[in-house]
Amino acid sequence: MSSWANRHLPRKRDLSQIPEPFRPIIVPRVDRPEVILSESFQVKYSRNSDDTENDRNEVVYPNDSFMSLFKDSYSKKPTQDRTVYPMKKIETAPRISAIELSYNGKSYVFVILRHLRTTRDNDLWITSYNKIRQFYTNKIVIIDDNSSINTVNGKLVNTEVIMSEWNGAGEILPYYYFLKNKWADRMIFLHDSMFMHRPFSNTELDGDVKFHWSFMNKDLGGKFPTYLSLLKNHEQLLECAKGLEWKGCFGGASIIDLEIVQQLEETYAIFSTLASVIRVRKERELFERILGIALYQGHMVDDATCSNFGEITKYPGAFESDHNNYETAAHRLSQARYDTAIIKVWRGR
Repeated sequence: MSSWANRHLPRKRDLSQIPEPFRPIIVPRVDRPEVILSESFQVKYSRNSDDTENDRNEVVYPNDSFMSLFKDSYSKKPTQDRTVYPMKKIETAPRISAIELSYNGKSYVFVILRHLRTTRDNDLWITSYNKIRQFYTNKIVIIDDNSSINTVNGKLVNTEVIMSEWNGAGEILPYYYFLKNKWADRMIFLHDSMFMHRPFSNTELDGDVKFHWSFMNKDLGGKFPTYLSLLKNHEQLLECAKGLEWKGCFGGASIIDLEIVQQLEETYAIFSTLASVIRVRKERELFERILGIALYQGHMVDDATCSNFGEITKYPGAFESDHNNYETAAHRLSQARYDTAIIKVWRGR
């Protein structure tokens, strides 16, 4: 028969035709990990006992995958994001139309809280910085909270960068460093995922303190009394928390007078105390509530005027990550006819 006629017949591989360095390693059956594993499940009879209950095979339920059973021959490697994202350009100068924000004779400082987990997150704080410079020339302070990657701060104009020593304290840090450095009469606190969309109106700048957004969630969690007990005069706050008339400050982000920050620190020691104990997201969520309760307790805010842009749950696409940059978020707000000076995006960090 010709070779063409035998083309479908299985043929044994002649290893002698393969150069020795390239020959596959032949593992005897008795040494193969799946055979060793199978043999370990065979019934082990007890010679000294007639009790067959103890001789049943053990059932093993893998907690990851089949291959994870062979730890010597298989190791699960974490996947790496090798996608290269173009980094946004840092504007080296404010827009010609940008102005120095001042209202009722008070000076302002913008504070951006930054946390980077991937290189892609760079476009968040850069956009936040650029959007401020589109409208205002005021001093900007960037507070870096335990970023896991390095970044290039570039040629930032009238800007200070602080690498925080309180890793994980998050939303407390702008208040802590504002109290410590006293950069201006008032602070506008933005997360790196918040961007200026238009100039502030006079109404939005009125008052001693305004949340950007508020929320009604009264789920304080089991640890709330514990953290509250760390503060001075915490009995007053606990009494207020049990009431119905207060709202939380979403993300802890606000426009606030230095005098209010000083008053809260003198009365409750909020910022100096919590900066040293809060480290994870659940604890930072408690701060959103503690700040709101403290301001309500001191009659510094009320339901009608506590926030500039209302309930965060009414924000179009709130907590959704499909519109995770300024351009797509701005388009969605335009379609919803939602008026705001600040745009917020979510990236599930």
